[in-house]
Amino acid sequence: MKKFKVANIHCQNCANTIKNALEDDFGTILIDLSCEPKVVSVEISDERVQEFRAELEDLGFSVIKEF
Repeated sequence: MKKFKVANIHCQNCANTIKNALEDDFGTILIDLSCEPKVVSVEISDERVQEFRAELEDLGFSVIKEF
């Protein structure tokens, strides 16, 4: 499971936007709204990380850090 600290996620609507746009391509996405910055978790291969990050950017959410 890959985890990313992501900027600009403010509420459940933001989380729903990400899930609705990306879950068909990347599978189940979990978003922890209880911390700051928010943490997005997804089960993807190393080869797809850049694609996932780019898709998040296109939606207006920037990855601060992968951990």
